[in-house]
Amino acid sequence: MLRFYDYHLKGKQNGWNKRPKVRLHVGGHDEWRTDSVWPPREAKYKPFYLSGKKSGSVTSLNDGTLSTTKPAANGGSTDWDYPHPGWKLGTVGFGPQGPDPVRGVVTFTTEPLEKDMEIAGPIVLELRASSTNTDTDFVIKLSDQQPQSRADRANGLQPASQVVSKGWMRASHREKDKKNSTKMRPFYTHRNPQPINPGEIYTYEIEVMACAHRFKKGHRIRLEIVNGDSPLTDSLFTHQYLYYKVGTDTFWHNAKNASCLKLPIVPTK
Repeated sequence: MLRFYDYHLKGKQNGWNKRPKVRLHVGGHDEWRTDSVWPPREAKYKPFYLSGKKSGSVTSLNDGTLSTTKPAANGGSTDWDYPHPGWKLGTVGFGPQGPDPVRGVVTFTTEPLEKDMEIAGPIVLELRASSTNTDTDFVIKLSDQQPQSRADRANGLQPASQVVSKGWMRASHREKDKKNSTKMRPFYTHRNPQPINPGEIYTYEIEVMACAHRFKKGHRIRLEIVNGDSPLTDSLFTHQYLYYKVGTDTFWHNAKNASCLKLPIVPTK
């Protein structure tokens, strides 16, 4: 910051104006990089479709999968009922390892990656969803799930994982600012909240915070969807389950109503 102040406040010609415009950290690879634009020009968006097929890799409410294959006509949907009678601290459950932030949420996970995969740029979840209520919330987490031994999986232990990015949206605030929105980054107006019709399927473009991360070979990409969270994992930013937050949200993943996570893939270096 000293160079910034020296250049802008004191007029010192210290080269601040010639520095690279973008400086980013690649998580999972622990590398700092510079670039002239953001997102990187080489970033190509790839859709990962939500599927009801079991991944067999994590203990969650549904254990769905993320796939590059478009869903079939009978792809179905996944229901999320809330709140759960056993909840004490929001969506965090308890398992053999103690507090478990995944056991009580909806997940969709890829197969183990055949090679390193790196992302850099904005992320968007195109979610087809309905609800029994006139409004609901979407709390999204993108995680890097590490490999796990068969013995640990058989014993009900959760695989180690790292939260890579998060996203939030309230259904009634789905209206986009068309002027400022881009293909991969929706901007919401937050000026004209509109309730939803119970049972009707809507398309929600949910922004997940832009980031740069490398998922290593053998790791899995995991998407988590809930409509609240827990003080154990989100502290002051917890979305609490208040008295009126009771119902069922349905996430659709069939040919007619396909949901997908769009990731900005860049070549690994």
